[in-house]
Amino acid sequence: MFHRYIFYALFQVKEFVIWYVRSKKLHGIHSPFVFDFLKDCVFADVEQPEIDESENHRYKLLKDNTVVTFQDHGAGNRLKPNTSGNEKIKKQTVSYIAKNSLHDPRDCRLFFRMIRYFESEYVLEMGTSLGITTSCMAKANPNAKIDTIEGAESIAQMAKEWFSGARLKNTTLHVGEFGEILSSVITDKKYDFIFMDGNHKGEKVWQYFNQLLKHISLNGVLIVDDIRWSASMLNCWKKIKRHPDITVTIDMFRFGIVFFDPALSKQNFYIRLL
Repeated sequence: MFHRYIFYALFQVKEFVIWYVRSKKLHGIHSPFVFDFLKDCVFADVEQPEIDESENHRYKLLKDNTVVTFQDHGAGNRLKPNTSGNEKIKKQTVSYIAKNSLHDPRDCRLFFRMIRYFESEYVLEMGTSLGITTSCMAKANPNAKIDTIEGAESIAQMAKEWFSGARLKNTTLHVGEFGEILSSVITDKKYDFIFMDGNHKGEKVWQYFNQLLKHISLNGVLIVDDIRWSASMLNCWKKIKRHPDITVTIDMFRFGIVFFDPALSKQNFYIRLL
């Protein structure tokens, strides 16, 4: 395990240096679409009292030492990747799950702003976890319809209880492994906003990406999480950037943002928040 840790640490350092050298903030962005998006959404300093309740719930989860048993359908831990059989059955405290699987408040606030900025009406989230990110997206547009998928039934139940307590009426939670239920969830729908999280196996993410291509609107936006989680995820991200249906991508190191509008020139941007 020590050797895996060293390899992963070196991989991350190398990738961060490459990304940082390429990355910009607002200076030097010549695409009007991207410049406006960064100025008015990504870097916008606006009050977001709507998600205070979600952040208060996050704090409670981080203090909850209840033990949860669940099946991990994803890639597992970076240092202990899933292989097969009972190795996928895990027991963790709620606080551990919250600390390691929830997106930080800055990300949640960004996703909230993005849904408002693009006026997204149909949203798909792959990877509900405990539902904090879901609730932030749902509150960004109470009239939107949110489909969210969680593979671990016990964790999904906790998210469902949170949605009920938070009075989220625009969110539908689907429980099951992505590969088994994704087709039945998306059917003939078109989404304006898709957030791909919950599985960090590059080959699986590439498979889901291709499956979703017919289900995103022309002006839709797709976020791929943890694009540098592993070499396979980074390779998947590079293939996504090269896909002929993709016009603009924004690489924010940990996750990537993808646009499909053919009116945009094909460009790849590297953007840092700090």
